[in-house]
Amino acid sequence: MKAHVRYWVNLAGAVLLSACAAGGPPRAVYNDRLPMYGGSGPRDDPAAQAQDEKLIADLIQRYGSRQAAAQKMLELGGRYFQAGNYAMAMRNFNQAWLLTPNSPDPFWGFAIVYDDQGKSCDAKAMIDRALSLNLSKPAELADAGRIYTYCAISDASLGAADRQQYFERAEELYFRAVSMASDNPYIYGSWAIAHYWQGDYADAWKMIKKQQALGGQPGEDFLQLLRTRMPEPRH
Repeated sequence: MKAHVRYWVNLAGAVLLSACAAGGPPRAVYNDRLPMYGGSGPRDDPAAQAQDEKLIADLIQRYGSRQAAAQKMLELGGRYFQAGNYAMAMRNFNQAWLLTPNSPDPFWGFAIVYDDQGKSCDAKAMIDRALSLNLSKPAELADAGRIYTYCAISDASLGAADRQQYFERAEELYFRAVSMASDNPYIYGSWAIAHYWQGDYADAWKMIKKQQALGGQPGEDFLQLLRTRMPEPRH
């Protein structure tokens, strides 16, 4: 799924499903707009556990299996995310996490919501959880590279050495992504953005050219931003 990148990607898509279709009753005892409902793992309170188990059972009954239900929640979260409805996106990513707490994908979902909200280092914390659980989808690895870059440039407490380490980690993630999907224009578009924020404007143009060669369309806002730093190469 193509993640929404603030400032230069136009939002697209409509919200087709109601809050009821997202599954489960309202959760009054904890915050479904925060990753893992504001905690760090499964809840200990017996009443809360019963509530979670009921939601899981309802979703499995509706979609046929735990994995199928989790995939549906991830898809719904992605749709809401693309539409800019971060509250509902986070709610569905939380439901996917309840169903599959050891999957990297819900943590990737938490990360892209935080990133789009301008909380880049909170996003990095979530993407690190995803990476620790063997995040391996190429587009998601590209998102991880972009998030590392954004955190590096937004965290004023980082020293030059740490910032450079984040940039190197971003490059490693992009190389991993492209090694698995060298024909995916999204990866190159994301990589161009990372190079821009790292100050590597020539490399940003190289990635744009690769993206375009594969049929990808860079956002015009981003192209204009890049042109202010370096004219577009003729070749």
